[in-house]
Amino acid sequence: MVGHIYFINMPYSDFTKSKGRPVLVFKEINKNDFLILPLTSNIKREGFLITSDDIADGRIKKASIIVVPKLTAVDASLIIGSKFIASLKKESFQKVQKNLCIKLGC
Repeated sequence: MVGHIYFINMPYSDFTKSKGRPVLVFKEINKNDFLILPLTSNIKREGFLITSDDIADGRIKKASIIVVPKLTAVDASLIIGSKFIASLKKESFQKVQKNLCIKLGC
């Protein structure tokens, strides 16, 4: 699942509502929780740009931004059973990791 993009029912940061959106599974914390990064097709947004060249399996409809560092922990139930969209190439996922580390100051 790590490195895969899914379409999930993503809760807003205040948890009052949710919205369907694509997310990248960044890390499995344990079997019940994942760290995710949201995607947006608004390429003016700050983050990491991905295109079809970054995709190993599946496809994205258009170039998208992985919103770094908007890292969010979610329950595995939001991911499991959700629609698989694509998976990133290993090199592209490593670039996302590096970009996130830079943004977080690690």
